Amino acid sequence: MDFLDYVYVLDPPPGKGKTRFEKWPHLMEIADALSTDRLIVVLKARQLGFSWLLAAYAVWLLLFKEGSVVLLLSKGLLESKALLRKCKYVYKHLPGQWLKAVDADAASEFSLLGSESMIIALPSTEEGGRSETATFVAQDEADFHEFLEMNFAAVKPTIDAGGQMLMGSTAKKSRLTSLFKDLFKGAPGNTWRALFMPWNARPSRDKEWYERVRKEAPGLAKALKMDPELYMEQEYPATAPEALAPAKSMAAFNLDILKEMEKQTRSAKSTKGPHIKVYMPWRIGGRYAAGTDTSHGVGGDYAVTTMIDTVTGGVVADIMSNKLGPEELAWESLKLMALYRNPIWAIEDNEWGIITIKAVQRERYPRLYYRTTGTNKREVGWHTDERSRYMLWGDLIEAVNGRLFTVFNADGLTQFYSVIRDPDHGGRIGAMEGAHDDYPTALGIAWQIRGNATVSRPPAGERPDLLAPRLVRPERW
Repeated sequence: MDFLDYVYVLDPPPGKGKTRFEKWPHLMEIADALSTDRLIVVLKARQLGFSWLLAAYAVWLLLFKEGSVVLLLSKGLLESKALLRKCKYVYKHLPGQWLKAVDADAASEFSLLGSESMIIALPSTEEGGRSETATFVAQDEADFHEFLEMNFAAVKPTIDAGGQMLMGSTAKKSRLTSLFKDLFKGAPGNTWRALFMPWNARPSRDKEWYERVRKEAPGLAKALKMDPELYMEQEYPATAPEALAPAKSMAAFNLDILKEMEKQTRSAKSTKGPHIKVYMPWRIGGRYAAGTDTSHGVGGDYAVTTMIDTVTGGVVADIMSNKLGPEELAWESLKLMALYRNPIWAIEDNEWGIITIKAVQRERYPRLYYRTTGTNKREVGWHTDERSRYMLWGDLIEAVNGRLFTVFNADGLTQFYSVIRDPDHGGRIGAMEGAHDDYPTALGIAWQIRGNATVSRPPAGERPDLLAPRLVRPERW
């Protein structure tokens, strides 16, 4: 863009102060995309000049595209005001012949006399920008917007008549999935153009610079209430996969071990209906235990039942669906239990789990797990409180580190990656924002009750000659 040759930006002390906009290659790649593409998503490291480029583009539209409405959406009110100040700075320092009298100069709006164009800067709220028909919408640091999905739904229709949208951000490491990440990973098949800008895209940055920043990270991270390693992973990624990967410093499970465990995942050997997957069939002498985490079955959390052979450590069968309601999960799980001769089975007694437990009790399942309370009262089901939660996750982490069990279901194993020690909740273990931990929870419950598993034998009446090797009379020596 030739317009950028006339743009000045502010590099606050101890920087250069007022300085000419530098056409770094990564910024020109975004500028070229703005010239050709309607929908652009930019995954980036920090402090690469991105917001100044947004400000320059907004001012260019204001001056040279009559009737333009530019909508700039930021994480919060302070951020939106800061971005608009950059727009005003760019405008103020353009050549004099381009300047016009200012009409509106407010904290959230900037426009010129005699022009129908305007720049509006707003925080990203549920309804922010809904009423405007926009020429260009930019969501800066989108992955950190509290209401990103709802705000996107509000503003996307404003550009559907032919407007343009750019969503740019570093990746928020405490969220495994988000609209921003989904759009980036889905491009170009979803019609968005995806660009990645690594930490070293800025010409002045080299390995020496990176090591200096790494050494300074503890102080910066403390101010942001972050782990130093997490700070570097989030703010200064070198590749897109690194930017999108779960944070090693937050991960509850050893990510290298999970990668090794991926090698043992495989397709089910057989299925029983649409929901039951069998990876290893029942065997005489096996000791089995089952755990269930129930959901309400409307496409959110997953309803999961896992069956583990406590002798081999194999998760030999499972049910995993976000479409199964509590009672449907009970019926499907009962079928699974029958395949493994009705082993010990613990169902979490959360709000939906109670419905599953009641349905199973009506069918008189013979080996439901009962826990003993502090008053020596026996209660049906696994109950998660702070103590049992700590025990469940702690034991499961130890089991992963020791490679004591094998998960064959690739989708189930994927959920282990999203389990973190949440720094915003005192290190509490659970799924990161927007992700799921239902499969690990169900397996953790089964792992907790493995000591209750008994040797599996054929029920009375089954022909043993069908279950054990047959003796054949030798016809020859």
